[in-house]
Amino acid sequence: MKRQVYCSFILLSFVAKVSAQSEGVVYERNDSARVFAYSNEKSMPWCGGFNNPQFAMGDLNNDGKTDLVVFERLSYQVKTFINTGTGGNPVYVYAPKYALNFPAIRVYLKLEDYDRDGTADLMEHGSQGVNVYKGYFNANNELCFTFRQELKYSNDLSTVPPVGVNVNGADIPAIVDVDNDGDLDIVSYNSLGNELYYYKNDQVEQSLSPDTMAIKLRDKCWGKISQNTQYRTHIMHYSCEAENSTLLPKGYRHGSNGVCLFDADGDGDYDILDGNGSFSDIQFLQNGRVQNGGRDSMVYQDTTWQRTGVQAHMPQYPVAFWLDINQDGKKDLLISPHAEGGSENYKCVLYYKNTGTVASPVYTYQSDSLIVEQTIDAGTGSYPMLYDYDKDGKPDLIVGSDGYYQPNGTLKSKLQYYKNTSVPGHISFALQDANFANIFALNLSGAAPAVGDLDNDGKDDLVLGQSAGTLTFFPNTAASAAVQPQWSAFWALKDYNNLLVNAGNKAAPFIYDLNKDGKNDLIIGNESGQLVYYENVGSGPGQLKLQLKTSQLGNIAIDPGYLYANAVPYIGKMDNTGTDYILCGSASGRLYRFDGFQGGNTAITYPMTDNRYSYIDTAYAMQPGYTNNINQRSSPAVADIDGDGKYDMILGNTFGGLTIYKQVINVAFSANLTAGNNHEVKVYPNPAKDMLYFSWTSSFAQGTVEIYLYSTTGQKILQHTATAQELSVALPIHDIAAGTYFCEFQSGTNRVVTPVSIYR
Repeated sequence: MKRQVYCSFILLSFVAKVSAQSEGVVYERNDSARVFAYSNEKSMPWCGGFNNPQFAMGDLNNDGKTDLVVFERLSYQVKTFINTGTGGNPVYVYAPKYALNFPAIRVYLKLEDYDRDGTADLMEHGSQGVNVYKGYFNANNELCFTFRQELKYSNDLSTVPPVGVNVNGADIPAIVDVDNDGDLDIVSYNSLGNELYYYKNDQVEQSLSPDTMAIKLRDKCWGKISQNTQYRTHIMHYSCEAENSTLLPKGYRHGSNGVCLFDADGDGDYDILDGNGSFSDIQFLQNGRVQNGGRDSMVYQDTTWQRTGVQAHMPQYPVAFWLDINQDGKKDLLISPHAEGGSENYKCVLYYKNTGTVASPVYTYQSDSLIVEQTIDAGTGSYPMLYDYDKDGKPDLIVGSDGYYQPNGTLKSKLQYYKNTSVPGHISFALQDANFANIFALNLSGAAPAVGDLDNDGKDDLVLGQSAGTLTFFPNTAASAAVQPQWSAFWALKDYNNLLVNAGNKAAPFIYDLNKDGKNDLIIGNESGQLVYYENVGSGPGQLKLQLKTSQLGNIAIDPGYLYANAVPYIGKMDNTGTDYILCGSASGRLYRFDGFQGGNTAITYPMTDNRYSYIDTAYAMQPGYTNNINQRSSPAVADIDGDGKYDMILGNTFGGLTIYKQVINVAFSANLTAGNNHEVKVYPNPAKDMLYFSWTSSFAQGTVEIYLYSTTGQKILQHTATAQELSVALPIHDIAAGTYFCEFQSGTNRVVTPVSIYR
């Protein structure tokens, strides 16, 4: 609770600094927008991409079907997908609202039914190794969790009891019924990372309630194997101390491990797929329990599994997951990278389908990008742009990125082009070219796109920003501005002194007539969180002349305190007011909005109107309590995509994916708009647990009073309508997950938005 109070205080202070021009919640998520690729509809296009996915399965909406949960370790993001298919033919559709019911997750996430009541329970790292949460369905048939226990044991005399089950900081344990007695046990590497510890659950033996786990350390050398940092090969038939020994196991520190226990041969014991941080492949060890008198002991190993099939290879730290992903009644294997960086960022889900039977499984390689192919995923660090490329009057979607991982460890970029096939009220895109303009052949590291006429010939040119700070210029050689652009020629962009334009790392360009002289200028965001301004000083058609005016336009500096701030600008209209603003993405995932530039003065400070515009954050599933400096990234593009008169926003993020938002309110020109609490409305207690109380003054109410509760994604969690005369209302919140939310009061033209924390 102290952590939640602290976060609430920080956020309240943060929001209170926002000017009274802040508009509150203007955009909400719009995951109904459809995307097609070669006539096939993508089932999860706007889920935000994948880099280091972990996989778990359970029924999220109480419909009897098994759904999919993906956890991204490096951002603490939980992503949830509802199964809309049939038995043996699942279709996983992105449904982010279910992720809001998960607690803070650290390191790993597992869904297992530990109490055997038919509802998925949750295990995660916690502070020491394993926290257990009991699963239940709320009144809306959504899977929720309540904390049950942190697993500890007291039978090891070498430690001061009780001590938590050990799971190293970047490890993944196996949580399965090792001894086939009906309850779940745990196998995890010891603190040195050499031997496997077996933690037996004695719930059944002690006839305890199923709603508990009674853990004892039973074996400090489970499987009779050991491994050190130098070799893929495990030492088998390893002799270690007896159960409950007071001696610690010997050996060299091995590092991080992800343990997957699975039955590779259908003989009823658990074999091992052992991923670790030292190697790019995964090791298989076969259990010989039958041959060894019922004692788990590994008798065969394949150090580069599959030696006789398609080898499971990830550049760094592959880990395996055993689950029935295709729901045909037989468990399959998924393998993904668990590394902190420098690993595969698109082909990051290896799928080995069980093409045999349960009794005689055969794991056959199927794909290197399972589920990723159902998303819009551009590798790492995506940059969307909305531009009418085919000149049909509708803005198309072009997506660039920092790049796709290459075998030599570098990132290599390309562009994707999606044609806008929307009709009013229904957004849709269709992939036309996955390597648009053949950018991949240019070996660019970084391709942040911007379009506009820079050489003053009346036709829109293309500029790509590179990760090292330089830019590539593609002049439009089409016959006229009325036809589809031709961007084939290219060269490194230089200024009028013939010096390379270099804005600093992570160059993110935007083309806009900033000084109002009738010629488009170049504004470039960079890693330092600033905007670099090059003025267009060309004097005639076809002249490309850019002059550096300032390296900190408007004195803008986003994400103070971040080592890498990654400013990504969009400049233009974004709501019904018809006003142009500077909207700036950031490393934190927040959106910053700036005013005061519309008159063309480029030498003044531009006031910030929002430091979290519409309370949108690409860290949309960031779990409560985390205020770290993780690079989430947000890259905005705004336009009326479907021609319905409302603006839409697409955001890129650090995972190479996209999220999409829809303008849901008209901004009031004369609204009494306040960020944070004021004397006219109150929300209490803050933080809250089971009930929230809302009150307002008679001067605030102009007819009915609408009360909304939004997540940091802009997703509406709660809505209530009250009469002006009520002046107060109490609403239950016990089914809402812990975290920070935004409460909005709206009555006539009066609107107040204030943050509130919920704890469990």
